Amino acid sequence: MKKIFYSLLLSFIAFGASAQVSLAPTTVFTDANGVGTLFVSNGSETPQEVNISFMFGYPATDSLGNVSMVYTDSIKEGQYGLTERVRTFPRSFILAPGQQQTVRLQVKPDRTKAAGTYFTRVKVLSNAQTADVGQTNNAEIATQVTFQFEQVIAMFYKSGAVSTGLDFSQIETKTDSLSIVVESEFKVTGNSPYLGSFNAVVKDASGNIIKEQQQTLALYFEGKRSFRIPLPEDTKPGKYTLEVLFKTERSDIPTSDLIQAAPTKKTFSVQVL
Repeated sequence: MKKIFYSLLLSFIAFGASAQVSLAPTTVFTDANGVGTLFVSNGSETPQEVNISFMFGYPATDSLGNVSMVYTDSIKEGQYGLTERVRTFPRSFILAPGQQQTVRLQVKPDRTKAAGTYFTRVKVLSNAQTADVGQTNNAEIATQVTFQFEQVIAMFYKSGAVSTGLDFSQIETKTDSLSIVVESEFKVTGNSPYLGSFNAVVKDASGNIIKEQQQTLALYFEGKRSFRIPLPEDTKPGKYTLEVLFKTERSDIPTSDLIQAAPTKKTFSVQVL
């Protein structure tokens, strides 16, 4: 008798579950010839089927400064999208356990486009290779479960003279007994996204540092960002100094890949309740 299999497909975003395939780098920048390289490694004990595709998207903020991804902006895609211009080799492949595959990403030139930085998202879908369903003598029904892991990373292509920067129309702070919140309304200047970091230092009246915080930034157009700086539990009520610094440096991206801009530093006097 045949053994009947029902296939159940479960998909996971990589940051929500432990993916079996790892990517390096986590942000792809092409070279002067429009060629980028992505290394895909299989750290599991089973062969992995890998498929690579592209979709246009970028992080944006709401009125409260919360960040979410936008994937449906056809106007921005027409202006800055790379999705239809990227050639990939290989696009689909099988990785044996412990194996690494080099993927080449080639951007097709378009001389009708103005100078600037163009971008897309690289989507890497992986799942364990499906075993063949054989014949048995048992009249049984079984379920075959396949887990798919989706990882999405950014890809950038610089064309001509590129520049970036931040213009703040408003930046202010709010405080309570638990944290300091920095709210900033910004606009990215130049012709490229602002990739960098937000750095905050809180000092007491004697100049002693009581809190330091750093987080990465990826600002594309304009909007509002909110940064929460938790304070130590033993922070006493009183006046403190907050120094914030926006700079085009990130620990996860080489400086040579980042478009540089002058650092922006702001100092605030804050009252902790």
